[in-house]
Amino acid sequence: MFIAICIILGLLVLACLLRLTFLKREVRNLNIALLAIVNTDTNAQLTMLTSDKSIAAFVKAINLMLERNRRNFVEKVRIETDLKRAITNISHDLRTPLTSARGYLQMLESSELDAETKARYLSIIQERLDALQTLMNSLFEFARVMEGDVTIDMQQVNICNVLRDVLSANFTELDSRNFTVDTDIPDTPVLCLCDTDTLQRVLQNLIKNAYTHGREYLRIRLDGSTIEIANKLNGQVDTTQIFDRFYTADASRSNKSTGLGLAIVKELMGHMGGQVSASTEGDMLVMRVTLPK
Repeated sequence: MFIAICIILGLLVLACLLRLTFLKREVRNLNIALLAIVNTDTNAQLTMLTSDKSIAAFVKAINLMLERNRRNFVEKVRIETDLKRAITNISHDLRTPLTSARGYLQMLESSELDAETKARYLSIIQERLDALQTLMNSLFEFARVMEGDVTIDMQQVNICNVLRDVLSANFTELDSRNFTVDTDIPDTPVLCLCDTDTLQRVLQNLIKNAYTHGREYLRIRLDGSTIEIANKLNGQVDTTQIFDRFYTADASRSNKSTGLGLAIVKELMGHMGGQVSASTEGDMLVMRVTLPK
């Protein structure tokens, strides 16, 4: 009986030693595999042969960490790329009107110019300086919004009145560009939770985007807490990037746009707890602003 017990205990000890040896080898292999993944910067993940629950949980945690680090790396690369592109775009945007204004100033120094030509050159210089001021204002506003320097006073607001006020403010610009404006705004009040000034800035940027980059036709609809602003497209746009900072569909940037207007819209809507989206429907670009109910 004693001998049988000793044999059983011996077998159990041997089994434990074998299992311990196997687990140590598994951990060593996992360590080698992890070092290889880290040193080669691959997208591989750890795999194991054992069914041990503790090691399986440990491997799962490491794989989650590897995946998170990869996502962070990809995001870092994207941010660095965006920053480089932003610096290039800003330099181009600021240099273009300055270079143009400087060129006309040099021509004004010529004594051979008649009064009419000088007046025309001065008008062009003023136009370039106004464009530069607009660019600087956009950059300043974007910086403030990104830093959270925005005062939000959420109240129940009749957004029908806000829409009409912004449309009236843009009537001259729309009319000068021969836009047909189609509106569907209820006569009865539509109350939504928002900040009036912030909503006005959002709508102003959307309407300005419509007449700057669109053509001929502007449609404005109000359906519950959703405002729809649509315009005919003047070229191709990428609706997946349209709210990204410094995005512009004009690769040459000849329209003097910083690509910040819609990025500001997205940030302001986030501050109000609302949403903004974009889609294309045929030859129309449709923006939808949804306010908190």
